[in-house]
Amino acid sequence: MSSINPRTRALLLVGAFALIYIGWGTTYLANHFLLREQPPFVIATLRFLFAGLLALAWVLLRGQAKVQRSDLGSAFIGGVMLIAVGQGALIYANQYLPTGMLAMLYTTLPLWSVALEWLLDERPPLWVLCGLAVASGGILLLMGNGLGEDPGFEQWFAGALVVMATLLWAVGAWLLRKRGPFRSSWMGLAMQMLVGTALLAGFGLWRGDWQGFELGRLSPGGWLWLAYLVLPVSLGVYPAYFWLLREVRPSLVSTFAFVNPVVALLLGYLILDERLSVTALLACLATLGGVMMIIFGRR
Repeated sequence: MSSINPRTRALLLVGAFALIYIGWGTTYLANHFLLREQPPFVIATLRFLFAGLLALAWVLLRGQAKVQRSDLGSAFIGGVMLIAVGQGALIYANQYLPTGMLAMLYTTLPLWSVALEWLLDERPPLWVLCGLAVASGGILLLMGNGLGEDPGFEQWFAGALVVMATLLWAVGAWLLRKRGPFRSSWMGLAMQMLVGTALLAGFGLWRGDWQGFELGRLSPGGWLWLAYLVLPVSLGVYPAYFWLLREVRPSLVSTFAFVNPVVALLLGYLILDERLSVTALLACLATLGGVMMIIFGRR
């Protein structure tokens, strides 16, 4: 990036952040519809299998299938912590938790990221800490009734699983930033997705998700949602995310976890006819204001 002028770099950063904010914010809605037709780990496996094979095909066509020794460790970290655990926990919990509530639980990711930076690197600026406080307050306001009046074991387990997954995601992102870059970024992306696919498929076998599986059971609408998760989300958002990890601090990149609930809430209002109260709107504004404080604190 050293050969790119500051204005172009700023535009690339804004575009990459917009991509991960919107792309991952819509993932919850796509999973919501796909879970009506297939078990969770079948969906996750198909998503990353198709995306990983397409990324690998692109690398082979361009003659960039080059791997160095350090790539293997990075592929394992990304494939396990970010894809298998991070996305696996998300789609599993999507069965038991409302879409907006699930997205809100992922807001623990920036908190873990800042804590890791504080413990292992350096103290965050005051504006970043203030932004975290404001954004967290907005998310707490959004949560409203939480898990409901009488949550069962499945809901509590799903919520705890998501929180632990965000911790592992934060650790994985920090480790990837400390390691050297992949020799070929798209080859690295393909390797991480295929590692994640193998683990997700194994989770599905353990849970019995593959019993009676028929690819033809997916409706035309299901194929469209799966294609959306494979093409613009997996092959668009993930490259932007991994590039951002090299360019800015993980705590700044992890602000997507604050914006995702806002996107999920608005989509639920527009598509699923969910209620959007004045309190929810104020909470969205507080959350976005906190994110802006984090961004300017890390500018």
